[in-house]
Amino acid sequence: MKIIPVLSKVLMGSALVLSLSYCTKPIEEKLDDAETKVQEEQSDVMEAKEDLQEVAVDSVNQVEDFLLVSKQRLEANANNLAEIKRELKSDRAVLTPILEQELSVLDKRNKELLTIANDTSAIRSDTWENVKIELNKEMDALETAIADFRDKGKKKP
Repeated sequence: MKIIPVLSKVLMGSALVLSLSYCTKPIEEKLDDAETKVQEEQSDVMEAKEDLQEVAVDSVNQVEDFLLVSKQRLEANANNLAEIKRELKSDRAVLTPILEQELSVLDKRNKELLTIANDTSAIRSDTWENVKIELNKEMDALETAIADFRDKGKKKP
């Protein structure tokens, strides 16, 4: 009769040991899965940081390229205006006040746009795309006005 209580205790003990061993295995697997997920997420974060750095470098390069092209266009405008002024003076003894005033307005606008292009804080801000669009529009309009003025200046009064 003593065997039954001992046997039942042994069976209960072995059942307890078996159940504990089964419970620990899923926890270990869960820990392994969690560690794997953490490593994957860290890898994703590193890739995202690299992508962000690439975008930042590309943005800086775009701004630099835009500034270079804009300043070249504005310098070309200044040269065109100086050339127009020389041509008008050589064709006429004196520039008419109206032509001289129009030429002065165009030159002033070119200098204003150059000042904007040199304002690196506005160009490098978060809204630089808007500044770029507006500056391009203004430069296009100025270049058209200079071309129109050149055509008008060639027509002798």
